[in-house]
This record gives sequence, structure tokens and C-alpha cells, in this order.
Amino acid sequence: MTKKLFFSFILSMSVSSVALATESIASTKKLQQAYELQYVEREPGIDDYEVNMLVTERYIRIDEVGETSGFIIYDDKKKSIYSVSHHDQSILVINEYEFADAELPVKYEVEYLQLADAPKVAGFNIFNYRVFTGKEDKEETCMEVQLVENLLPEVSRLLKNYQVIVSGQQVKMSDNKVSDLQTACFFIDQIYNRGQYYDKGLPIQEWHSNERSKILSSYKKVEVNSNKFMIPEDYKQFSIDANSKSFIK
Repeated sequence: MTKKLFFSFILSMSVSSVALATESIASTKKLQQAYELQYVEREPGIDDYEVNMLVTERYIRIDEVGETSGFIIYDDKKKSIYSVSHHDQSILVINEYEFADAELPVKYEVEYLQLADAPKVAGFNIFNYRVFTGKEDKEETCMEVQLVENLLPEVSRLLKNYQVIVSGQQVKMSDNKVSDLQTACFFIDQIYNRGQYYDKGLPIQEWHSNERSKILSSYKKVEVNSNKFMIPEDYKQFSIDANSKSFIK
């Protein structure tokens, strides 16, 4: 059954709260333009939590609000993700890993429809992007995304590139065998998910087959210190594959 996603948060958003331009706070080389996106995320077994994301032309920084144990940096130029942990002063490095869609062991289809009765966001229409497997009465929804076409395309581009790196790591770790635990939706949604929906627009709500979901609660343009996108030079860096953990430095 298709999961029902709600967009009541849109109704409470005013033009001022989603303004795409702000006056410069200061003119200094240490400041740069970024979009700040705030999300409410949900997953089974824990309370809802908030995530803050900063997106520039090159970088993404992801922080859980109120959590100081670490953060994530994505460098689009290097095509690398850095997951920083202050607890053990380490950085998990995830580099780009090329993979072919033809390796996906299952088939899926996409349904893409405009939500005619939904309110517009910044003057743009909302669409529903649903990925499913099976036919008719045996359909299973693997992922459902509500997105806004033409909203912040530069942000969507980086978010897609980030998702491709995440999926590459998942593919590298996978044995590519369908089973009771590794279902068709598992491979479609959590392993080979290239984020094609970002080509359509910016997601404002997502539901995934592992019962995780997220809602975009606000976005705005800000100026941030460039240090926000730096990783600690003295932390040990490592990478992982299916069978081992390798230290980089």
C-alpha cells in the first residue's frame, strides 16, 4: 500500500520564512554563501530528531541538532564523504565507488504525478515520486518522495551527488543476493538508490522502506564561516569495505 505523506508544514510556512535572499552580515573572506535546510527525521524505536544541513557550491555539512559528538562533510570536488567522530577522534572516509545500475538484482518502476490539491511552495508545484516493485495487487512501495520542481536546483544537484557516494559504499559492502532480509525494496531503496528524484526537484518529504522518513521544516540562505567545512587534521582517517577496516592516515 502506498504510504500517505502529509504536507501540513507547508501551510504554516510564510514567504518570509523561506526567503531565498538575505543581506550580507559581513564582507570577509572567511564567510561564504550557503543554504541552510532543517529537517525533522523519524526512524523506528527512537524519538524524532532534528537535522541541520548547510549546502554551498562545493560542500554539504550535516549536523544533528543538540548533538556534539560529530558531523558529516561532503566535498563535491573530491567526491568524498567525511564522517567525523569526536569521541574517538576519527574520520570515516567514503570515496566515490563506480557501480552500474545493471548490477541491481531486481526490477522496479517509477510513478511520478503532480499533487493537484497540494499548496505551492515558493510558487512551484509539488509532485509525488514513488518507486515500487511488483504488479497491481502485488505492488510494494519501496520509496515515496514529495518534491518541489525547480526549487533550489543547485542544492538538489549536490544532494544527489552525495547520495550517489552513499550508494556506492552500500554497493561495495553488499553481496548482491536477494533474501528474506535483503528484499527487493532493500536493494532498490537502500543499496542502489542514486537519488534520481533530485533530478526532478528538491524533496520536502521522504518515506523509505526501512520505515525512516524526513520532512523539510524550513530553508533559507545564510552566510557561514568557511571553517564549518573543515575536518580535524589530527584525527585518524579510515575506510571500510565488506571485510576489513583500513587506516588512511
